[in-house]
Amino acid sequence: AFETFISKNPNDPLVKNANKEIASCKFALEEMRFPRMVEVRKLANNVNGLGSNYAPVKLGNDFYFTSSRPVSITGKKDVVKTDAGDVQISTKANPFINNLYTTKSDLKVSDITVKMMDLNLPKSIEVAAASFTPDGNRVYFTYWREREKYAIYTATKMDNKWSDPVPVGLEINSKDFNSSQPYVTTDGKFLLFSSDRSGGYGKFDLWYCALREDGTLGQAVNMGPTINTEDDERAPYYNTITRKLLFSTDGRVGLGGLDFFEAEGDLITWTVPKNLGYPFNSSKDDIYFTAIDDHGTKGYISSDRESSCCLEVFEVKKEFFNISGILTDCKTKLPLAGAIVTFSNIENNQKQTTGTDGKYTFRTDSKRPVKLLFAKDNYFSITKNYAYEE
Repeated sequence: AFETFISKNPNDPLVKNANKEIASCKFALEEMRFPRMVEVRKLANNVNGLGSNYAPVKLGNDFYFTSSRPVSITGKKDVVKTDAGDVQISTKANPFINNLYTTKSDLKVSDITVKMMDLNLPKSIEVAAASFTPDGNRVYFTYWREREKYAIYTATKMDNKWSDPVPVGLEINSKDFNSSQPYVTTDGKFLLFSSDRSGGYGKFDLWYCALREDGTLGQAVNMGPTINTEDDERAPYYNTITRKLLFSTDGRVGLGGLDFFEAEGDLITWTVPKNLGYPFNSSKDDIYFTAIDDHGTKGYISSDRESSCCLEVFEVKKEFFNISGILTDCKTKLPLAGAIVTFSNIENNQKQTTGTDGKYTFRTDSKRPVKLLFAKDNYFSITKNYAYEE
């Protein structure tokens, strides 16, 4: 259908979108054929209750998330059910009031105690997507009222109680645009966020600003055209150890809805973002990654992949396997040092130089066909192809 549209309307502005959809279909087929080595498991407990449940974050033994779960009000219930017949939302009991919740319980058990975060909020205010400074004593979150712009607010913990929320400075907030989904880097030096403020490249872009020790902010800086597209970029997460940025966007080739992408850089210069593939991503919206280990191989995401309406919280674990060997001289049978070994598949190339032991090791996250090229001065080059048997 997309190809037919393009052939009949070659000069239509929507041709660009049609080409992206064609590329996305091809990408999805490839991902389903060669899925990533990622374990995805929905939290089977009170975290995923009625309404939307999303934007998880782990801080020590505390687990925080956002939920629009039912708030008791009077009136006749209006129940919406999933395709399987399970009650998902009662619109009379749940007026979609988003708030921050927390639990100290083990998330692997089915019955846990969840309570609303103790913030003093005015009536009709909604809050979401909390992020904490490394010491846990300051929290940032999205704050809004119906028919008003999204803003970022902050509160400070003193004597184990949270102060009244206050807006961050004009460096981020304005009545003329939305600012949302704050993320404090693990070193506490930067605040990342999503905004449709002027000076961007599309709808919602990713921005950052310096976060000083006294809580004041530097000027907002756009993350640039390598990251931002003409569509939406949402919910940034940045790992200061691996220098990798994870975010969600609907502006690139993907599986559908918002997909997770990953880029490596220093907030100024970035590699081209890479789609994290299936099953990290799904055909629906996938957003709000947060890590629970230093290198970001384990964490939580939010997705509506198993829901008819609402985001739910999932635990994710990236897995890898190694392709390794020992390169030897065909005559002496001794390990061959100083040889360049190139690993390549449809996605990228990796190179290593063998040491005195002749060993090489490459890590990959999917069982796709690969090619290994072995080269050294004064030796014939050898290419080995390895097809993955489905």
